[in-house]
Amino acid sequence: MARDATDRAHRVMEEARRLLDECGIERPPVDLVRIARHLGIRRIRELDVRLDGQLVELGDGGYEVILSRNAPHTRQRFTLAHEIGHILAASPGDESMSCGDAATEDLCNRVAAELLIPGRFIADAATAGMDVGTFRRLATRFQCSLEATAWRILNIGQATGTLLIWRMQDDGKLELSASPRTFGFDAPFENGAVLDGAMPFVRQLMRQSEGAISYGGAPDGRVYTGDYVRLNKVMLMYLRREGPPQTSKARRRAASAAGQGELFS
Repeated sequence: MARDATDRAHRVMEEARRLLDECGIERPPVDLVRIARHLGIRRIRELDVRLDGQLVELGDGGYEVILSRNAPHTRQRFTLAHEIGHILAASPGDESMSCGDAATEDLCNRVAAELLIPGRFIADAATAGMDVGTFRRLATRFQCSLEATAWRILNIGQATGTLLIWRMQDDGKLELSASPRTFGFDAPFENGAVLDGAMPFVRQLMRQSEGAISYGGAPDGRVYTGDYVRLNKVMLMYLRREGPPQTSKARRRAASAAGQGELFS
């Protein structure tokens, strides 16, 4: 069964890549409507629905995709690409292609990532000196959310690190809402983590809207370096290097400097 699932995933991903060639997609942003028409999706409608989207088989052949009118444009694009994935992943006799088991949903998400941010385009767009600004520019170029763009670039191996997306609360606290990351990089925070606004780390972040950081407050003593930027109620933090744990002596010396036990800049 595991081999069958692997073969299926390989076949579906290869079909997704061929679609890009068949539809003449040569640069971002990818024209998803052209791909949808190529696969027989006759209508794409925006309605006031609670779901992000739904794929409907039409009685006379072809398909219709319904998207939530209230979803952001980047979310609508991801949903359309995901529903295209359901067409590619469908097996003969499927009663409904608009939903599936966890493995199918994960596969459709992978298809969406390949269609929205094709691997062939990333190598040309990504640079060796990745920072928060680079992720923002690439998200705009591919017309994808920042989270999806970062996840794709990191996990395809074009960069190493983790992008942390913090929500700034009215009481000054920071709550980690998302952390798309590459495998093998140990981020010092997990989703849902809350940092008190009184922490020296947070206070220093609030002193300017963007800048370089070096975080040494992880429990294991490792030091993480990167940069950050504040956008309205959101703070984006990209940690791109993970250093070895500090020696006990170095940790004591850092902690002795006011405010430097958790932030070195």
